[in-house]
Amino acid sequence: MKHFLTRGGGIVISLSSWSGQKGSALPTLPAYAASKAAVKAMTQTVASSYAKKGIYAYIISPGIVKTRMADLAAVVRGGEEKMKAALAMGELVPPDEVGELAVFLASGKCRHLTGATIDINGASYVR
Repeated sequence: MKHFLTRGGGIVISLSSWSGQKGSALPTLPAYAASKAAVKAMTQTVASSYAKKGIYAYIISPGIVKTRMADLAAVVRGGEEKMKAALAMGELVPPDEVGELAVFLASGKCRHLTGATIDINGASYVR
């Protein structure tokens, strides 16, 4: 935070996961889920502690993004088609959509969203 404080503010964007909200669907990944929950809590702490100083913090919480990790998860879940069938939109989150969300948050156009967790999972996990 020292970096941002000396510059009069800034934006922190953290990548969590829906696993950090609801736990991992895979029994081999409890540490992954715990670390994503920790990232979320840390970022919320930054948001509430530094908002008055112009430091805004956002949490992006994706579902299953079409990455190498998703390819590995598909093996455990019986294949990509079976995994996608369990999702509300029937498809994995495209990585570029996560990137576009990060670009928007980095623009500073929505300061009052600071501290929010933004789910990007195609309505597969709605809270």
